[in-house]
Amino acid sequence: MTEESLGALRKRALMALWQMIRLVDEDADGMLTGSAYATATVVARLGQMPGLLPESLARLGSNALARTQNRDGSWGSPHAPDRYRVLPTLAVVGALPGRSAAAPAERSRMREALRRGSEFLFSDPEVLAPDRLPSLEGIDHTVPVLLERLTQAPEFDGDRFGAAARRARTAQRANAEHSARIRARVIGGDRQARREFPLELLDEPPRGWCAGTAVRGGAVWCSPALTATAVAWHGAELPGAERYLRREGVRRQGLWPVLAPAANFERVTAAALFVRLGFPLPHGVTASLCASVRAALGADGMPFAPGLPPDPENTALAVFVLNSWDDAVDSGCLLAFPAVSAPMAAAHVLEALTTIPCVTDDDAAHAHRVATVRTLVETQDPDGHWDDRSVASPCVPTAAAAMALARAIESEFCADALLAVSRAIAWLLANQRADGSWGLWHSTTEETAYAVHALGICASPAVERMVAAALRRAHIFLADSFDSAASDSVRTPLWHYKDLGSPVRIERLHTLTALLMSGSPVA
Repeated sequence: MTEESLGALRKRALMALWQMIRLVDEDADGMLTGSAYATATVVARLGQMPGLLPESLARLGSNALARTQNRDGSWGSPHAPDRYRVLPTLAVVGALPGRSAAAPAERSRMREALRRGSEFLFSDPEVLAPDRLPSLEGIDHTVPVLLERLTQAPEFDGDRFGAAARRARTAQRANAEHSARIRARVIGGDRQARREFPLELLDEPPRGWCAGTAVRGGAVWCSPALTATAVAWHGAELPGAERYLRREGVRRQGLWPVLAPAANFERVTAAALFVRLGFPLPHGVTASLCASVRAALGADGMPFAPGLPPDPENTALAVFVLNSWDDAVDSGCLLAFPAVSAPMAAAHVLEALTTIPCVTDDDAAHAHRVATVRTLVETQDPDGHWDDRSVASPCVPTAAAAMALARAIESEFCADALLAVSRAIAWLLANQRADGSWGLWHSTTEETAYAVHALGICASPAVERMVAAALRRAHIFLADSFDSAASDSVRTPLWHYKDLGSPVRIERLHTLTALLMSGSPVA
């Protein structure tokens, strides 16, 4: 690229960055990618209650599923490994036969789509073995339940796929038995079990369920799938449910997300990114984001979205943002959570703890900080990276943990933490691809952005020249990928929800800031 074209690209990136952060600030819904699993669940539930909600909703979802089937017959990101497409394909193949109101031509298309989906699932039944599947949320429950439903459905082609399906169910037997026990506890009213089991899999509401307290703005626990399920449970529309389902489906061309709205998560994560990198924001945007984050942070902490229980990770991000932007808050809600062990959550908790003044070495905040540093040091892999069940790529938790530890070292030196950061930087440098990117399966902009952030913030003088060269190569890749579409392989979703997904705007903010941060390449 010439100097002139690089300057023009930088201006475009800055403009896109400010437009995106304003969108995050102003949009009350947030934006996660659409999910084949969630959409299939909504379509299946709508098929169980004809006339209760408009047929146009089911048609919206089934048309989107027909449109997004991959060439190999599967559903899910075509750029992710096969194992990530098993669950969404299983959900869709089990859902579409319930579309009894479909027109004859549509039913014919569905039969062909289902045949291709079944061939993907059962051409190699070992793909359904538990040790072959990824760590998606609730997958130990969703796969055995959906597999049982599919094989018992009248439309299932037992002559063609029965033997393979039996082998798959045998492989899932232990999970199926465990899931049945948990499901019985959930139906009996066990609230602890309710947190583990995906409620949209139930055919009846759990004991003690009260729709009136679960519905917020038409959504049941911020889940389109659970909202449609709850309507089916009650045999009557819940207040605002149709409006909520239509809004979230139309926004994604017929694909419902696993969670919506996601504005709490989106705003606090975006704000934390700018604090972490030291990127300045216009005062009005900072004040507005602060007000939104403070409003979402309750006495018990901050939830991912309204209606969900507070969690330590989003609470930590809120404390980090508000304390860093001179809008200090009572951090007691964060200290009240049990210690976290997942690297991503621990990194965010540690960042927040660095903003809490420690009066003595014996106070709760200091003890919590020391323990969280120890957690990160002890969970690091010997080669320098971290793994986290919430995301497919090790690059993401490695960058997050390194940046959090580097921030902690600034306020209190720790030799073990310094060594962990050095090993993480060495791992990142060793795993850069030839095209300047990072990526577990292939080059992606999001993984590259996380690596750029960590290298730019954490690198020591000893590796300064190596880091500068790595950033120049990364800049070329990010510049070449600037206009990539959300469906391109460089923007493959990485995050483990109940389906593989992406917080679209957060991913884009990471990429834009990394492009600006990595600087101009040297010819």
